[in-house]
Amino acid sequence: MMKAKGIVKKSFAAILAAVLFLTLAGCGTKLPDGFEEETVKETATKFLDYLTVGEYDSGMDMMSEVMKNALSKEDLTAIMEDLDRQAGAFKEYKSIAVVGQTAQGVEYATAVVVASYEKRNVTYTVVFNTDMEIDGFYLR
Repeated sequence: MMKAKGIVKKSFAAILAAVLFLTLAGCGTKLPDGFEEETVKETATKFLDYLTVGEYDSGMDMMSEVMKNALSKEDLTAIMEDLDRQAGAFKEYKSIAVVGQTAQGVEYATAVVVASYEKRNVTYTVVFNTDMEIDGFYLR
């Protein structure tokens, strides 16, 4: 339990840093060339579906090498198990918004997904590179 709390604290710090980074990189814009809104939405929900049912290997397979190095399967598992304890069972996706981002000259598509759980809502941010690999994953 104590390890999971430490992981959540580290994750929160990473989330905060990423949000600050994206904010400094500029406001969300239309999707860059090469991204399709429906594909981004479908891929984000597919990733979250894997995590919701505990298929962490499948979720990890959708991540870029950079993301896999930043977030281990063990840490992802601990974060999602802690979320499950705090939020309860998944109910539905309430909304999905997709925007483009440019950071350090690299274009990304970002899906912000609000999911409803038994005890509360959770907002996920899933960032895709141009190869449609996940380069960022944050939740609050």
